[in-house]
Amino acid sequence: MSTSTPAQELEHSSAYSQMNSICYSESDPDYHVHFEKYEYDQSIDEVWKAYVEIDPERAWSGKMIHFNQLYSRETGEEVFPGEVYLDGMGVGQVIILNLHVFGGAIKLTVGHEVMDVDADKRLIRTCYLENSKSEGSQFIRFKTLANGKTEVSHKTFYRSGSWFRDKIIYPYFHTKAINEFHGNVRKAILENS
Repeated sequence: MSTSTPAQELEHSSAYSQMNSICYSESDPDYHVHFEKYEYDQSIDEVWKAYVEIDPERAWSGKMIHFNQLYSRETGEEVFPGEVYLDGMGVGQVIILNLHVFGGAIKLTVGHEVMDVDADKRLIRTCYLENSKSEGSQFIRFKTLANGKTEVSHKTFYRSGSWFRDKIIYPYFHTKAINEFHGNVRKAILENS
């Protein structure tokens, strides 16, 4: 007879349950930095709500990025494309994405783990899952501008061990990927306004 709980049994059913995240360390100077900003006409509360409640398949769908799977370390739940997910973004979620670069000639799989969803600090932080090409963290911060609009900044600390990848390839494709993500959230906000 098994003494594990259903959640513990589910935890080990995903290949991602045993993978760790490799986060940015402030004490380590060997990271590159990528920074983008996005401005919204809506209030910070409305924008924050959209980011944390958007369905992951909708958030991560575009020409280059494609949602592959969500795995929750908290509940053991797995969500795949075509399945509705209404629980919102939460700590311990592992998000697996497929990247189609050069028009799909190259396909990569990358994983991120949600480490913080802090409504008080208006901060979402993710870290790269081990076995991704890069390691590090992404910080999405929200602030109200003087004109009442909302600014969302997306700052990434990353490294891969390859100068060419870090300086040439990563900035270009990372910009494309996060522009698709933020663009999808913007569409969701406009549809709900």
